[in-house]
Amino acid sequence: MAKKSLKDVKVNNTAQVLEYIMKNEQISRIEIAERTNLSPSTVSQAVSLLVEEGVVEELCAGESTGGRKPILLRVKPGYGCMITVEVKRNGVEAHMFDLAGNLLCTHSLAKRKLSGNGLLDSIAEFVEQVKRGEKEAPANVIGIGLLCQDDIPEYDLMTEFTTSLSSDVIRLETALATRCGVPVKKELINRYSLDYYLKTVDARCTDYAYINIGERVTASFVLNKKLVHSSSDSVFDISSAVLCGSYAGGGQQPGMGIALAQKAVQKKYTVEQLADQLSQVLKSALLFFPIDDVFIGGQIEGLDQIVEMVSEKFLFHPVIRKAGEPGGSVNSVFARQILAENYRMLVEYR
Repeated sequence: MAKKSLKDVKVNNTAQVLEYIMKNEQISRIEIAERTNLSPSTVSQAVSLLVEEGVVEELCAGESTGGRKPILLRVKPGYGCMITVEVKRNGVEAHMFDLAGNLLCTHSLAKRKLSGNGLLDSIAEFVEQVKRGEKEAPANVIGIGLLCQDDIPEYDLMTEFTTSLSSDVIRLETALATRCGVPVKKELINRYSLDYYLKTVDARCTDYAYINIGERVTASFVLNKKLVHSSSDSVFDISSAVLCGSYAGGGQQPGMGIALAQKAVQKKYTVEQLADQLSQVLKSALLFFPIDDVFIGGQIEGLDQIVEMVSEKFLFHPVIRKAGEPGGSVNSVFARQILAENYRMLVEYR
């Protein structure tokens, strides 16, 4: 029992040291000891293990504070990689990053929409190719991130899992993690980009909603910087409520939201009608969610007009704005988040 406890302490100390090296591009042993309250000998032991495993590398000496110049440390970029996969209605694309967050390469996995087990097979096959060293990136995959287009229906991101005894339907990220043996995290592209933008540029924006109009109409609500979850997901499908004035509750049939949204795209609903009905839904939502800002985005013709018309319905509160398109850095940001959430696996040696 004592042996296991000592191993846990060793792993925790090493993970703590690695975390500080990750948070700083270059840092010395003595700086780590000062910031973590670990003894210099404990830090040196942890660094030795990380260097031996190839996770961390030593760089040139830093500035002297009166004694010998300290050796600087950093995470070795080529030790492993993170993979982010963009799942869109017009194709699937994988981006690979090293441990410093640098983009290594981009691969197109499909130029058409994939869903269910077909999507799972495509991504899993690519990950296995990376693990076999067949791609221009380190074979050690630290984590996988799925960035899905906001209006893709949840059932398109479900897979069938079958054994000799039973079968079940499970989420794509769960199936992918099981099949590849790698942590998998899923986010929505536009919403993730908006959340990152607000965290870094407008920290005062703490209570807001994001409305996406595309193949379906969805809403996400953030209160006190925390995403509100419904019974099954963080996305509320409001297609029925917006497009025919009825509440889109749990009894909505699969595909109903898409069928309604497609009618809007086919101009069976005018921009004015969409703006008016969306405004009514927002007024109802404000009774439950005390939001100060509403961001509207998506892939639909006349989006600028819709945003303008909705804003006219809310002259003072909440503030209605158009959400910008995700920047090219969203994959890099997501890759760094994946590393930050899974760095402990780098120190839990077999």
